[in-house]
Amino acid sequence: MNHNQGIGRQSAGNITLPMAENNDVAERLRLFSPTVDNGEMPSKETDDEPQNTGQNRAPTMGSNRGPKQMKFFVFMRHISLRNLFRILGCLIGTYPWCFLLVAFLMASLSLGMLKLKLRDRVRDGYTPATSQARYETDVLKEFLGSQGDPLLTIVLLRALDGGSMHRPKHLNEAVELHSYLRKNITASFRREEADESEPSEMVRYEDICGRFCDANVAVDYFYKTLVSEITRHKSGKKAYAGTKLIYPIAKLSGYDLHLERNFYGVRQRNTTDPLLESKVNETIIDKDDDVEALRAVTPIEHIEAVIMTFRGEISHPDDEAKMSAWEMKVYEFSNHLNSSLLEVLVLGSEIVDYEMNKDAQKTAPYFVMGFCFMFSFTFYTLLAGSFFYAVLDWAKLALALGISLCPTLAITSTFGICSLVGLRTNSVMLLMPFLICGIGVNDAFLITHAWHRTAGQTANSAQFIPRRLGLVLEDVGPSITITTLTNVITFGIGALTPTPEISLFCLATAIALGFAYLYTLVLFVPFIYFATIVENDAHKSNQSFFGTLCQSARYKLYCNTLTHPLCLIVLAIGTLVYWYFAIMGTLNINAKLDTEKILPKDCPILEPHRLISHMVWTEYYPVTVLVNNPLDIRSKYQLDRFNSMLDEFESLKLCKGKQYTQIWLRDYIQYWNMVKEFGFDYFDTQKDTANTPASETGIDFSKLSQFLSSPFHKHHGVFLRLNNDTSPDAVPISKFWFVVTFHNTTSWDERIDLMVEWRRVADNYQDLNVTVWEVNGMFVDQMLSLKSLTLQTTVLTLACMTVVCAIFIQNPVSVAVAVAAIGSISIGVIGYLSWWHLNLDPVTLCAVLMSIGMSVDFTAHVTYHFQLTYKREMQIGTIVEVPLRSGKDKMYHTIQAIAWPMSQAGLSTVICVIPLIFLQNYIPLVFVKTVTLVVIWGLFHGLVLLPAILAALPSELLELNCYRKLFERVNPSNKRSDQEFETTKMDGGLLKCLPTHQCKDNLSQPSPSEDTKIDEMTINRT
Repeated sequence: MNHNQGIGRQSAGNITLPMAENNDVAERLRLFSPTVDNGEMPSKETDDEPQNTGQNRAPTMGSNRGPKQMKFFVFMRHISLRNLFRILGCLIGTYPWCFLLVAFLMASLSLGMLKLKLRDRVRDGYTPATSQARYETDVLKEFLGSQGDPLLTIVLLRALDGGSMHRPKHLNEAVELHSYLRKNITASFRREEADESEPSEMVRYEDICGRFCDANVAVDYFYKTLVSEITRHKSGKKAYAGTKLIYPIAKLSGYDLHLERNFYGVRQRNTTDPLLESKVNETIIDKDDDVEALRAVTPIEHIEAVIMTFRGEISHPDDEAKMSAWEMKVYEFSNHLNSSLLEVLVLGSEIVDYEMNKDAQKTAPYFVMGFCFMFSFTFYTLLAGSFFYAVLDWAKLALALGISLCPTLAITSTFGICSLVGLRTNSVMLLMPFLICGIGVNDAFLITHAWHRTAGQTANSAQFIPRRLGLVLEDVGPSITITTLTNVITFGIGALTPTPEISLFCLATAIALGFAYLYTLVLFVPFIYFATIVENDAHKSNQSFFGTLCQSARYKLYCNTLTHPLCLIVLAIGTLVYWYFAIMGTLNINAKLDTEKILPKDCPILEPHRLISHMVWTEYYPVTVLVNNPLDIRSKYQLDRFNSMLDEFESLKLCKGKQYTQIWLRDYIQYWNMVKEFGFDYFDTQKDTANTPASETGIDFSKLSQFLSSPFHKHHGVFLRLNNDTSPDAVPISKFWFVVTFHNTTSWDERIDLMVEWRRVADNYQDLNVTVWEVNGMFVDQMLSLKSLTLQTTVLTLACMTVVCAIFIQNPVSVAVAVAAIGSISIGVIGYLSWWHLNLDPVTLCAVLMSIGMSVDFTAHVTYHFQLTYKREMQIGTIVEVPLRSGKDKMYHTIQAIAWPMSQAGLSTVICVIPLIFLQNYIPLVFVKTVTLVVIWGLFHGLVLLPAILAALPSELLELNCYRKLFERVNPSNKRSDQEFETTKMDGGLLKCLPTHQCKDNLSQPSPSEDTKIDEMTINRT
């Protein structure tokens, strides 16, 4: 085929540049070359007389410009996005199979999905890496000598009949279950890098519990003492002296046994006021044979749940994976346990991650449903467009398939490349395909619409397809590049956020959007090439006159309506109302994390989570306080400082009381005084005759080793970090921690306030180097950082949008309007999500980032087309430039170019995510609501508000081009004047102009003599 028809050769001098496909490039280069009085290019004869040209005319670039500068500005003048896309379109039309091969190679990245790993980190994945909670966790890890974050598995036991758990049969089974979980439950563990031939390691809890093995010993002690007291009661003996089985602190032989950490929902008789005795569950308890004995030995009448905590000591990097494997084994065991007495519920971070991923995988059939909806919508709208332009044929089915393949392959390639580089896939990333299926087809809709508008305007020959594709990509290529680049940058900024789960989602979305753009060019445009061949064979006539007339009348009516003064007034009032509710909603949105909403509705861990949130944390909400500097209890100043800090913690609101504080020092002082009083230490195994330093407080560390050897106090060893310095003056405890108990924390607001107060108190005692740690610290920091993180991300994203739009749109007014529209849409989405009863949480933050990216699609296309000073179209097989002078001309061109594909894009996006509403889970519903709002406000801004505002602005403001002004300052002769155009009246009075120099390509009359020539254009050297 000959693709160089209608191209002439221009030459002058000896500096040559390859000539482009049509004479438009020649026209633009002519502006940098010497001109004759009529404004046309010098003829060949003129070029043959350099002595006349050089003497009679001044050089174009000015006398102070050298040839290298001239060539540079000539080159830069041609490096425009529109020209590059025209060349790309011609290349695709010339070598379609090569681009299909590129698409095939890109699609081969999808094979990486074979290594796909689904894994969440719900506990800390939504917490910024720079948060204070992570620092506090690192301090605790350092204290424990741990190689990983603290891991906690909780086992909740309830009576199946709804009765009390302190009945001997039920409590006995709880104790036996505890022993079985510790010693008999084994999990298979294998390192990821281990060879397949290497046998798996069998792991038990006893292998990894370390110093936390006896965390639930209170349940065993209480059960043994209860059985012993019942036996004594039945035999008529009195209870042991010093033994009281009361809640929350029982007495065993005079020593305290804290029960509040293991028994919950406890109700007991008031031993001082019989009128206040509880009558709870008497009907059930009375059926038990041991009821009378129970009432005789303990005032406890009801225990709703027994909770056992299993914490691993992560002393080796593999221990975290071992603990996770053991936790999943316990979860599996609880799901298959058949007990006639107990209900066993298990909860842990690994279980939550497993259930979140399991629920996320349920989106697969809904994605298939959304894909089918999207394909059907694409196919029917493509048929409608083809029918309207009188080019309906069977190839449109292949085009619909090509449109649908682009986002699909983008999704699979993204998952493939993420898996190949070792990135995990979280549950939020599984919502990315719905987003990409909706957004990824937008570029294809614009290309298809531009391709339809050129239907019937070229000769029905395959050799003209490259030029038609060049014209199509020249029209839409820059705008789809702007939107893709801004989308990728938006999610790229999100990928840089310090929140790991959000970062993964944004990174995957940015990669997928980039792939969708590339697939559109290298896969879908070649599909258009082959569809054009079928179209040329099937349709020999031009577009119907009726279709053109209807289209023109419809667009003119819409443009006239938007530019009517009454319409502008209504729009101004409506926009103010929209902004009022959007701003009010944005200011009043609450930063709140409701973990129950995030969990799937039919998830089996909802019940244990509810019990922990509403029963356990209401009765027992501990904070761990770490004192990281040595405390010398012999120094009155240091001891007073510590006691002052302890009193400040215990006087905070919602503190349960100092009797519930678990601290070694108070027990040690009691032990010291007891030994001093009796003058004998039963646990002293060696006689120390060394002199101890004088103490200002009356106590010292001389009894510490005996204290930690006592069976009643040895558990305090977990709270202390001892050093090896045995000198008399040394402080044997380098650091320690203690636990203060709070209660009635029924909401996240109260937990956040408590964390803020704890940190405030800790900061007041920097000389002791105090830090606090609480299991919900990560979630608290998530909520504390949400507003600031959202604001920072939004501002940074808008700043990047401004830079990108300024590079490609080049008109400062259009850039300002586009960025303002993006901000308006984003505020509208956030504000109306607030009115839609959604809070600001990590899921909403992802949705906000998504809305900013999507809003670009509804603004950049409009502002880019509005700032154009001319359009290029085909008229009777000829490419002509048509200047756009008035605001109504620009509006007509913009609406004609993007109104229908923008509507297609918005509707297809909503259609893709609609199936997610059938899941009825929080995360999918947030995305559905967000996408719906983005599409509604985006279409309002893109098709109504922006065109009306831009059309009302003076044309001079929209035609101001920063780059053009730069070139005009360098070369004043570079400016194209209005006298270069000869105007005519066409299409209902809309201005259409042909340049007087007739810069065009004659597409219908190819010249056989030019079949094999390689055209070159030469430029005079001044």
